[in-house]
Amino acid sequence: MEAFDFDHFESRLSWSQMKWDPAQLQESFGTSDVLPAWVADMDLKTAPAIREAVIEAARNGMYGYTRLSEDVIRSYLDWQKRRNRWTASPDWFRFTPGVVAAINLLLLSETEEGDEVLIQRPVYYPFSMSVELQNRVVVNSPLRQKDGRYEIDFGDFEKKASSPKCRAFIMSNPHNPVGRVFTGEELRRLGEICLRHNVFVIADEIHSDLILPGGRHVVFASLGDDFAQNCAVCHAPSKTFNLAGLSFSCIMIPDAVRRDRFDKAFTRYCRAHPNFFAPVAAKAAWDSGEEWLEACLAYIYQNYLYARDFAENTWRGKVRVTPLEGTYLLWLDFNRLEPDPKKLEDIMLHKARVALDEGYIFGPEGNGFVRVNLAAPRALIGKIMRQIAAAFQ
Repeated sequence: MEAFDFDHFESRLSWSQMKWDPAQLQESFGTSDVLPAWVADMDLKTAPAIREAVIEAARNGMYGYTRLSEDVIRSYLDWQKRRNRWTASPDWFRFTPGVVAAINLLLLSETEEGDEVLIQRPVYYPFSMSVELQNRVVVNSPLRQKDGRYEIDFGDFEKKASSPKCRAFIMSNPHNPVGRVFTGEELRRLGEICLRHNVFVIADEIHSDLILPGGRHVVFASLGDDFAQNCAVCHAPSKTFNLAGLSFSCIMIPDAVRRDRFDKAFTRYCRAHPNFFAPVAAKAAWDSGEEWLEACLAYIYQNYLYARDFAENTWRGKVRVTPLEGTYLLWLDFNRLEPDPKKLEDIMLHKARVALDEGYIFGPEGNGFVRVNLAAPRALIGKIMRQIAAAFQ
């Protein structure tokens, strides 16, 4: 395997990237004098093959309207077959500028105003924002903790899915922020409940390539034709290869009638062309980025072990580390040290001088938690953890 240098840190300030931009930090956190570990992109350079492909495309010098060619879609399908053992049809593929945009379009095409939409808090907060923006009703079936690991409350989920007003379920798998990678059995039980009660599944699987040792991602649509026809699956190369700034997502809709409804919503509300560089980068990622990804996952896993051991050695069980199965987002429970979410936020910002995604933004089930982005050089992760430790001494 080629050696990749993930320890090197290079400033991103010159490029106005959100995670580090002083004006963005000031707007989001009220201060720019912080180490950022919040928004979910990487402080790691993407694969050399991707960088070379983008540089070569840049030499063209003409960055006009771009269509999505069949060879790019084929590269995505081959990647899914190779990585996730999922064989899909190119007809299902739809481009959107992002998964959140796709979720909004799917809500518009598959539900009506006033319908209920299920989510599982603590969960990625744009889910509830999207539901509310489209004048639908958020219904929460919270994940429950058992021995520090999050599980699905199937009884509660079915009770809420059985409401005649419940028309859709937005699923996060791998789950952001708790790091679960749901098993095929868990997904099948969820899918069967949704089929019984005519609830459409929007499967946000944007972190599906970021599976840590011992885990395996199961694409929801791969469970069988009945499940596939009742879902849309949302993927992207953005989290996997640190390409979020290129705004490129892959939305798979197996049912032709649902695809037609989605296309009409896309034409009415979005109607976007791919960024000129996005298909170039995505194809290079899927064709030539696998070795880099394996090395990157190994590095992130070591970051996780480092942060877990640091927390255990520093706080001796007072800060609980949620087991990380997928994503690069560590979910830490500070409730034993400071259960008040606003006081915890103040400590992190003004004493530790770190900018994190505070748990309460993922719903009240996240009170007393913080989410730490581990996709960064280990020296940076170490500095962040040491500053947090010093704030609690």
